[in-house]
Amino acid sequence: MQTDVLIKRQFVRIGNRHVHYRYAGHGPVLLLLHQSPQNSRMWLSMIERFASRYTVIAPDTPGFGYSDPLPDDAPGIEQFANATLEFADALGIDRFALFGMHTGGLIGMHLAWTAPQRLHCLIVDGYALFDDAERARYTDRYLPPFIPSWDGSHLRWLWSRMREQLYFFPWCDPSAECAIRLPPYSAQGTHDAAMDILDVGDNYRSGYGAAFRYTQRQRVGELRCPTWLVYRSDDVLLTHRQRLPTLPANVISVEDPDGVDGLHRRMDEILQETTSDAVHGATLEARDVSGWSRRMVATSVGEIAVWLKPGEGTLVLHLHAPGQQPTRPELQRDDECMHVAVELPGHGASSEITVAPSAAVMHGVLQAICTQFSSTLPVVVHAHEAACAYLPALARWLGVRLQQIVLHQPWLLQAAECATFLQQLPDPQVHAAGGHMAEAWQWERERHLLWPWLAPSAQARRLLAGPGTAQVHANVVELLRLGQRMRPLFVDAVVPHLAEQILALDVPVRLIASDEDDYEGRIALLRTQRLVTA
Repeated sequence: MQTDVLIKRQFVRIGNRHVHYRYAGHGPVLLLLHQSPQNSRMWLSMIERFASRYTVIAPDTPGFGYSDPLPDDAPGIEQFANATLEFADALGIDRFALFGMHTGGLIGMHLAWTAPQRLHCLIVDGYALFDDAERARYTDRYLPPFIPSWDGSHLRWLWSRMREQLYFFPWCDPSAECAIRLPPYSAQGTHDAAMDILDVGDNYRSGYGAAFRYTQRQRVGELRCPTWLVYRSDDVLLTHRQRLPTLPANVISVEDPDGVDGLHRRMDEILQETTSDAVHGATLEARDVSGWSRRMVATSVGEIAVWLKPGEGTLVLHLHAPGQQPTRPELQRDDECMHVAVELPGHGASSEITVAPSAAVMHGVLQAICTQFSSTLPVVVHAHEAACAYLPALARWLGVRLQQIVLHQPWLLQAAECATFLQQLPDPQVHAAGGHMAEAWQWERERHLLWPWLAPSAQARRLLAGPGTAQVHANVVELLRLGQRMRPLFVDAVVPHLAEQILALDVPVRLIASDEDDYEGRIALLRTQRLVTA
């Protein structure tokens, strides 16, 4: 495998949807479509392998990974195929080779049937031909709603479900006739598989559901572009090869006994044969659009996701609370300023950095973002909760450019309180039975019910309504993304004596917090000392 291939990531806006994709290489375009419920991350090795000869592009299909879902409540394979063509059009790709696995293979087949002129070739890894009884059974039992429960029990179900799928196909039928012989997951493998569903929540059913409902599978016998249907000998869909209809000469069905390596070698031959005279072109970097858009920004520590609204006059920088779900900005604002909402390193689509999100990393990222979008505009910074700790250093770097800071519910703590908070963090070590997920859930829920920087006691109790289950779940997903990076994140974000540092800043400060979120009235006291209003 090559090790020097730089795989980049970016977003493209299509209407009101944002599509996330990975890309690398040069040459004719090879588009990769993933299976359900995974995302383009599954293709990292494949992108590396083919990038020396092809422009390899792997999107997250709508509703998976970091891509927005389609507007339909229950989109079909037809809608996913149309969305794939819209994606190619948005990148300026006229013709391309298309590879799809399982659900991605069905999407590719339908696209090839409706728009054969767009494809050099179609390669499918495991073409599914479920019969009516299987479709009914899978739809009813295979895809139960994934709805967060206040007690976190949905996480236990998810852990068990992901392990079960390597023992039975379908996973929901533990009969002997459904037993399969595959290596079981390791603890980390189960965690990674579960995270694919946690990325998208109940929308995991959309891709699966589209595949099970699709009734035009026999169209594979009507394809007009060069097509290869490859069935690996260890694929759970191998028996489906016997169900294929009569195929025309341009559609070839083969069984490959050599697994993924054999598939890749076969692809080498197919792609060389079908793309040798291809004219290629694509616009893969970020492009400017009106209104809010999502994009990736290259920094020294990796690619960072931001929401951007172009504007002029002032750069308004938004920093969400560390360890919590990045806040999606309002889609409409009535000012003319440029707004940039950062998904902090380790969070959301910025989670794929490999370094710990220390204060130094945060400062470097924020400096890079400010510089990239404007090196001259005045700056206003909004920071939430523990993100307020990043502002003193950022203020020193910005100097006279910083016009105002807006602190939303800042954590104004003493040294002993910071130490207590850090002592009580959940253990991120992946547990063989998924216990780390339950621990993260309990910690996140209870930090709203108890002041999290006090030892658990009646005095630490906050007499508030229980936190919203959906928000607890969203924040737990971020904690699980952080994993072992959670502690270094909070070590540098939960700092003592922040009030004194804020008082020392020579910049207008605005403090925003409700009385119930103002621990011991410290925010009100700081507001009085700074002579500012809420």
